[in-house]
Amino acid sequence: MNLSEQAFPRPEPLFELVDGLTYKAGWDVSVKDVDRGQGSRGLTLCILITTPDSYHPEELRRVMHYMPVPPAAFDRRSWRRWLFEQILLVERHECCEFFQVDGARPYAPHHGPGNDPKP
Repeated sequence: MNLSEQAFPRPEPLFELVDGLTYKAGWDVSVKDVDRGQGSRGLTLCILITTPDSYHPEELRRVMHYMPVPPAAFDRRSWRRWLFEQILLVERHECCEFFQVDGARPYAPHHGPGNDPKP
């Protein structure tokens, strides 16, 4: 497999924003250099949530959402907006899992390897 590499300055404003972030109970947000699977690794926004299972709402589950950090030298305001948008993506993903019409889940995300989980 050929690997691509990208170089960019450490996004200090992003780390600072994540350190000061407050969101919902049961949400843990961090920035780490992680292996995201399938040979993909790098600086990643990790959003770990505790949420009801969409197929068994009486059960709670912990789910990790990995968001690759773009190779950019954004200022604090731009990183703040990017961080906000990533949280919205997780909310949309979870909303799509719970949304049903007549028992069908038309927007259920695909979770398998290689699938983009956005509906």
